[in-house]
Amino acid sequence: MPISNSYTRYIILFSVSIGILLSGLIGYSFYQKETQAIEADFRSDVDDKASALERELLLKSEVLYALKGLFDSSENVTAQEFNRLASGFLIRHQDIQALEWIPKVIQDHRDAYEQAGRRMHPDFEFTERESQGRMVRASERAVYFPVYYAEPLKGNEVALGFDLASDEKRLKIINKSRDLDLSLATESIRLVQETSDQRGVLVFMPIYDGEPTTLKKRREKFLGFVLGVYRIGEIFEAAVRHTSVQGLNLSLIDNTGIEAAQLYANFSTDQAQGMASVEFNYSKPLRRFGGRQWTLVATPSLGYVVERRSLLPLMSGSFCILFVLLVGAYLYAVMKHSVLIEAEVFERTQALHKAKQALKDTALIDGLTKVANRRQFDAQYETEWLRAIRDGSSLSLIMIEVDHFKLYKAHYGDSAGDQCLKDVVKEISNTSSRNSDLVARYSGEQLAILLPNTEEPAILADKCLSNVEKLYIPHEDSPVSEYVTISLGVMTIIPTQRCDPDDFISKTIAALMEAKESGRNRVFVGDKAIQANQGEIIDFKSPKGHSPE
Repeated sequence: MPISNSYTRYIILFSVSIGILLSGLIGYSFYQKETQAIEADFRSDVDDKASALERELLLKSEVLYALKGLFDSSENVTAQEFNRLASGFLIRHQDIQALEWIPKVIQDHRDAYEQAGRRMHPDFEFTERESQGRMVRASERAVYFPVYYAEPLKGNEVALGFDLASDEKRLKIINKSRDLDLSLATESIRLVQETSDQRGVLVFMPIYDGEPTTLKKRREKFLGFVLGVYRIGEIFEAAVRHTSVQGLNLSLIDNTGIEAAQLYANFSTDQAQGMASVEFNYSKPLRRFGGRQWTLVATPSLGYVVERRSLLPLMSGSFCILFVLLVGAYLYAVMKHSVLIEAEVFERTQALHKAKQALKDTALIDGLTKVANRRQFDAQYETEWLRAIRDGSSLSLIMIEVDHFKLYKAHYGDSAGDQCLKDVVKEISNTSSRNSDLVARYSGEQLAILLPNTEEPAILADKCLSNVEKLYIPHEDSPVSEYVTISLGVMTIIPTQRCDPDDFISKTIAALMEAKESGRNRVFVGDKAIQANQGEIIDFKSPKGHSPE
């Protein structure tokens, strides 16, 4: 049987589906590799930004160390000396809001400091910020840490005289910086100098009289602070401006406290909402600045990722899918061609079988009468003979001959003779209706009927005789009847191993000869009756009116 087209399509569809799936996986693997490469570049770019920011913060710290050097080298630093040195640094560091000197002032010295300050600034006094946000005169306390020198003064007027000890959080940092002799920074604050929401940090650099080494001596020798007021946003922007890579969404986070606080971000709230679809991010801790731990958190913008994406994953996946489809189409064409060839082979094989069967039928069928020929009769006779021996059943044989058939052909011609013989055979075949019976053309005008296991063969013979005569085929030259007639010889036997099948046929032909010699147009049944178990011929009496006189 040839392979069905549906089965072929199923095989190809399954193979193509697997191929497309593998192609997608190949494209996805390229996509993942490219994503990893982009992420590696992204981390490197963020590291560059973080290094730039660390360098910028270090430079800002060095400014305070330079001012500390001024106080270490002079017992009494005047406002002019402080402002002259500080202004030089501010020219180079415009992102510093102010550089200030914060002396330690005890309550007893407050009036003296305020009077000295008014000689430089008529309205000078120690101030603090009340709960409503207004600046008011500072309350009395044991120790003050007012802003005494400020450079530049312009833009920082409100900070002049502001007592940093008025805020508990800042006071803790002041005391800690003093006790540890460390430069410390505050958390993100809203600068008093700013009316907007500018955020900044204060960095305290402690100044001592000499170089105390113990906690007690540090407290005794403590003079005050050099203070740097840094605008975080401007420092941040100045740092990242030195790197060329764009498209990074950066935020600076203060992780020093229990809760992280955002110091600055270079993207808007709307952009932050759009970053939810970003595939990766990166957090880079910075070196500690003023005792605080800051972390640079970065996510790539969509443009950053798109700019570095290539068509390789798409092209590789598409190429593989195209290749799979082409291979699938080729396989389909090959398999379809194979199916067509197989179908053609199947059809030709069937045709060959039919031809062989037709040839076999031709070899076993008489060409004129279309009944079994002598070869098929001989083969069937041998088969039925052996079966009768094996089963102990009877086997009957009727030999038939058309009366004076040569005279018929001489009178009516060969063509009419052939037609006559065909009509006679057809009628005999219709009379013998059992499937097991075999009607055969034995020779010329002689016919034979092989009847396995038949009880009354003479009755069938009588019917054949009557039915042929009723065809009323004219036969003017027949001395027997004006119509075509037949003569029949009938024999039946229960064969054994001792019986001769050829002898049985001879005796049946002899019975036919006896019917012819007795006047034709009659049935003659063998007249010897021997017991069946001896393998001899069984005698059947002739039907009435047809037995010889």
